Amino acid sequence: MARHNDDYDPTQSMNGWTENKKLVLHRLEEIEHDLRTIDKKVNKLQQDMAVHKAQSRMYAGAVGAIAGLVPAILTFILNRM
Repeated sequence: MARHNDDYDPTQSMNGWTENKKLVLHRLEEIEHDLRTIDKKVNKLQQDMAVHKAQSRMYAGAVGAIAGLVPAILTFILNRM
């Protein structure tokens, strides 16, 4: 059976939700802000990792080229003696 109350106030809901709604919404906004901050930091880390990965490949290529030239130069010098 439906409960009828002449003193019903539509601004007040069950279990005090209206009273806590502002607090809940504020906390959700704080969480959203925190998530956006974390997302920005993750994106920055991804960019930094991409830069370091490219740099390490460049250095590895240079070291490989030098390592390949050293035996060739030594062979050339020893053959000239």
